[in-house]
Amino acid sequence: MFDRNSALFKALGDEELESLAKHSRLKVLSKHQYLCTQYTDAQYVYIIASGAAVAERVSSDGRRQVLSFIFPGDVIGLTYHHEFSVKSLTPLTSHQFRQNKIAELSEKYSSLSDNLSSIRERVIALMLDQLYLLGQKKAHERVCFLLLHLLKRLPGASVDNIELPMTRLDMADYLGLTVETVSRSITKLKAEGLIETTELHSMAITDLETVTKLADIN
Repeated sequence: MFDRNSALFKALGDEELESLAKHSRLKVLSKHQYLCTQYTDAQYVYIIASGAAVAERVSSDGRRQVLSFIFPGDVIGLTYHHEFSVKSLTPLTSHQFRQNKIAELSEKYSSLSDNLSSIRERVIALMLDQLYLLGQKKAHERVCFLLLHLLKRLPGASVDNIELPMTRLDMADYLGLTVETVSRSITKLKAEGLIETTELHSMAITDLETVTKLADIN
């Protein structure tokens, strides 16, 4: 039922997984539906099973910041208050648990507690990555950073084919750029022979070494 490679389920034994399964239900969303909305109380923990989503925050005057892209294995809802919304980019399936049940089971099973701690540490690391991305990188370097992130996280992605579940606007709002600047950056990378656009929503990395250097990912 659960993917043992997921951050929450990793290294759990059969007993722990069976206990979690008893308290899980499957939540299915169509494209462009909200899993949770910002500034609301969090009652559930969600583990993404399939599909892609975007974590976004919208200011009172309508400005939007994409905080992260969400893929299978990612965990949503570990805080008691949603500081951002999560909207599906594709049909989305997740395992839903009540927060209090996850807390109860983590006290019982140390391996689950360890996994939760690792997830929280990873969230902080991703936040630091984005701060560095927005503060230090040029536009085309930011695009390289995103492409390598997608190469690592998207199921089925390869250097020959990265199918983008997000729009150019989603990319721009994540990278802190305008849509026009994202498009110009992609054109620049194509002209330099570093990437190709294979289809409308697909890209290929043709010079992985240079793209990796530009992205500056450790």
